[in-house]
Amino acid sequence: MKDISAVVCTHRIERWPWLLECLASLERQTLPPLEVIVVVDGKPEIWERLIHRNGPTITLSTPRPSGLSAARNLGLTRASGTYVAFLDDDAVADASWLKTLRAVLEDDTVAGAGGRSVPNWEGKKPPWMPEELLWALGCSYRGMPTTRSEVRNVYGGSACFRRDIFTRFGGFDTNLGRTAVGLAGCEETELCLRVQSRSQGLRFVHEPGAVIHHQVPVDRQKISYLLSRCASEGRSKAILRAIDGGRSNRPLAREASYLFRTVPSGMLSYICQFLRGDGWGLVRAILLTMAVINTLLSYEATRAKSILGRLALEPTSNDQCNTPGEDEAHWRHQQLTSIDRLNE
Repeated sequence: MKDISAVVCTHRIERWPWLLECLASLERQTLPPLEVIVVVDGKPEIWERLIHRNGPTITLSTPRPSGLSAARNLGLTRASGTYVAFLDDDAVADASWLKTLRAVLEDDTVAGAGGRSVPNWEGKKPPWMPEELLWALGCSYRGMPTTRSEVRNVYGGSACFRRDIFTRFGGFDTNLGRTAVGLAGCEETELCLRVQSRSQGLRFVHEPGAVIHHQVPVDRQKISYLLSRCASEGRSKAILRAIDGGRSNRPLAREASYLFRTVPSGMLSYICQFLRGDGWGLVRAILLTMAVINTLLSYEATRAKSILGRLALEPTSNDQCNTPGEDEAHWRHQQLTSIDRLNE
């Protein structure tokens, strides 16, 4: 039964070939989606290409670059399936991806299920890259569950949710998530925490059998990018804590486990590799240390701003996500009218 709306958000014209591969992977699913919704975040040239492309996609666009959270929320307003799956535009899903996630959602207590993201390196994997830092590249990292497990949150670029959680508990908070000028994240973390704190017994599950392959281009295979991404993550975690406002029990428990268990284990492993003759082992150990310090410094700096009342957050309403603002609604009407004309 087709009951999943698949949403793909895009904002960079240079990713066009990847976007086509992404959409093709959705067409190859053993459990085909009810519909594929592509949300263009303020890039008219991508919108023009999509509406003239032969394909069964529904195309929406934000009136201006608004960020990943706003784009996902716009996609949710058009979704009609019982479930909504999100796939990054620079990822390719295995043919069984949707079917595997859908099977997890057979349990009525599961609000959302996330899959495993495998890096697709442009060229060879850098020898200095610690496995514990693959999260900074949008990929699954060492320390994540290797079997189906209940988790605090799923990774938003490879996930499927019950659509009614968005009408009951609200959409993605636009204070978090990637923007055209930033590398922030944590929008799916905040959503999952909010759902769990306001519901009775709803939970989220990681299913490593649902696999996507995430592009890692050369420009992301740089230490400078990695450290910048870590700093953005630290800031995002502090914003997440400010938004949560104490409603969740230990909202950053997963990060504490990563810091005090995963990181020391990785450090020990890399030092042992170095002592056995792998010179890159020492580099990986140092880089892992630098990344953690960078993340913590950014977190503490943003946390201090929050405590002093200097952290500017946009007011958002998480009561529902099916009523876009007047400007968005007008723009959405224009896009759907164009689609209707193309389908006549």
